[in-house]
Amino acid sequence: TKGIATLDDKSTAEKKVQSTDIIRQHGNHLISEKSLYLQQHAHNPVDWYPWGTEALSRAKTEDKPIFLSIGYSSCHWCHVMEEQVFTKDDIAEFMNDHFICIKVDREERPDLDATYMEAVQAITGGGGWPMSVFLTPDLAPFYGGTFIPYDQFKLVTSQINDIYIKGRGRIYEIAEELKQVLSQSPPITKTDGLKMATIDAIVANSKLHYDKTWGGFAAKTKFPTPVRWQFLLHYYRKTGDQEIGQMICHTLDMMASGGLHDHIGGGFHRYATEPTWLIPHFEKMLYDNAQLASLYLEASVVFSDSYYAGVARSTLNFIIDEMSGEEGAFYASFDADSDGHEGGYYLWTEDDIIAVAGKDDGPALARLLGITPHGNFEGQNIITRQADLEEAASSTGMDKQALNSLFDKYKQKLRDYRNNRAAPALDRKIIVSWNGLAIASLAQAYGVLGDKRYLDAAEKAAAYIWKVHSRDNNGLYRSSYNGEPQNEGILDDYAFFANGLIELYQASGKLDYLKIALALVEYIRANFGAAENGYYLSDKDVESPLGRKIELFDSVEPSGMAMTLQVLLKLAAIRAETAYYDEIEAHLANHALIIEQAALETACWLDIGLKSLGPFYDVIIVQGASADGSDNLIAEYQKIRPCQAVLIVVPKGGERNEYNKLIPSSADKRAIDGKTTAYVCRYGLCKIPASDPEQLRKQILDGWAK
Repeated sequence: TKGIATLDDKSTAEKKVQSTDIIRQHGNHLISEKSLYLQQHAHNPVDWYPWGTEALSRAKTEDKPIFLSIGYSSCHWCHVMEEQVFTKDDIAEFMNDHFICIKVDREERPDLDATYMEAVQAITGGGGWPMSVFLTPDLAPFYGGTFIPYDQFKLVTSQINDIYIKGRGRIYEIAEELKQVLSQSPPITKTDGLKMATIDAIVANSKLHYDKTWGGFAAKTKFPTPVRWQFLLHYYRKTGDQEIGQMICHTLDMMASGGLHDHIGGGFHRYATEPTWLIPHFEKMLYDNAQLASLYLEASVVFSDSYYAGVARSTLNFIIDEMSGEEGAFYASFDADSDGHEGGYYLWTEDDIIAVAGKDDGPALARLLGITPHGNFEGQNIITRQADLEEAASSTGMDKQALNSLFDKYKQKLRDYRNNRAAPALDRKIIVSWNGLAIASLAQAYGVLGDKRYLDAAEKAAAYIWKVHSRDNNGLYRSSYNGEPQNEGILDDYAFFANGLIELYQASGKLDYLKIALALVEYIRANFGAAENGYYLSDKDVESPLGRKIELFDSVEPSGMAMTLQVLLKLAAIRAETAYYDEIEAHLANHALIIEQAALETACWLDIGLKSLGPFYDVIIVQGASADGSDNLIAEYQKIRPCQAVLIVVPKGGERNEYNKLIPSSADKRAIDGKTTAYVCRYGLCKIPASDPEQLRKQILDGWAK
């Protein structure tokens, strides 16, 4: 139309401005992606691409370096970098001209994240998210970091572009050097295996790094790391080491009483940004809460502590009530930010408390919850339960019992008050491995707490995962949104889900869960096997830019390879499968030196080593004519909740043939004189049949202190 300039009529600078405006308005190449994290960046003026053929081909065709940005939806610093860097037109114009920009959700593609995180750690000595990596068109990294502020980002990208245009030889030298480092597999050093003396030495060393004041291990920031504490709990159960027992209880108490724990809504935040567990990084992750619920649950049994059981119960209730939908599976995470502010949803003033509890009870309740006029976080307060009850009672003029009861009295009103605020965003992505952790914890909770709600929730989630996420030949998709699965599963998905199904089998007695777990293990062995090295992180048919990775170390979750061995140990006991035992022993022997050097960084390996040293039992309970005896023996088993055994309950009646076929070790077991009878066995050798709960307890604890 006459008088309206077209894009072709404009100057180069004007074209770039209009181009970024168009991208901001209509969206970049992320606009059709399902990931919440990618959607958060879909209207940035940066012309982001998802990882895939289009972007990778364009990088080669146009001979441009790739800027790869990896993060996740609930990451606070990812939001900050987006706001400060990726929304700026000058940044977008430069990046769109000189780079192919790719966004990856690390929760969807943990294999890519692991590969390039290793590169960033090699370059900088550290890592984290958002992760920023610069790649050659053939996907080799040559520079990287984490959060990069605006000014630094402008400088770095300008320098990289200059070097790439004028003399990229050094870039390719660095890339080749990094490729050589990153493509190496862990060394194989054959030993006699992981010895108890090695485990003892690692545990002894851990005592030297313990924070005697606040619990956990001494550090400026503190992660819950449930996998470490679960190993130490199992070590305590094996040895009765009182110092370790005290470390565990102290740490659990400090975590549960601090700001890391959401005392109003249940569940735990991701980590504490200082040593006292007071100030959290506010995001809430499914994997943390599932593992912590399991840890507190087992601790409640070992230490006969109803408080720990209450923490486990409230955490599981939070997972069910807040992190699941009608389909029954569990969502990934809650954001750290709400209404544009970090942690705003969780912060309180003294006036807030008085508004809820009134002028009579409000000041005392505020004192109980650690709330002061000056605040403990940016002028406001994170609720804790770390107040000295004696001192608080004295300062408020109330007796301790009356003061302590105020929280229960007003807890629901506090929650209702908080619900009126802008809530953090919920990422409704469903991830198989994290659901496996939740399923395992819920199944264990049914056994210990006897609440059928937990069994129902575990079964519903398992049914969804198997229905929606299963592929041909027992393969798995990793993630789904609104019932639409995508991305092939990694080793963790198979191992964690199989473990959850085995726990669910033990809780329900339903053989279908055991059958699926067996199928998943066989898929792992066929498609993830790395010979003597163990198992690759990714499936053999999945693209791996720098070669398939082998992950030995735990992160905030257990190592997928170590979890695979945990699954094999349970199945070996259930099935009396010597090939599984042999596989475990071989991998422990091949990696024993790395485990010794890495210490608690390989806690899940140490845990499997501890269990494989044994004795590790299969407990077969054969139901008699009446179910009463079965109930008594199962109840005794759950009172112990052994970490060193698996439970097989063989029903009376017509199902016996199916049990005998799937669990050959049950074939010759009988209910003696018609009474429910328990057999505690190891490698097919069984102790004297037991029909008395106390006799069963002694047999299960033989070789273990607790």
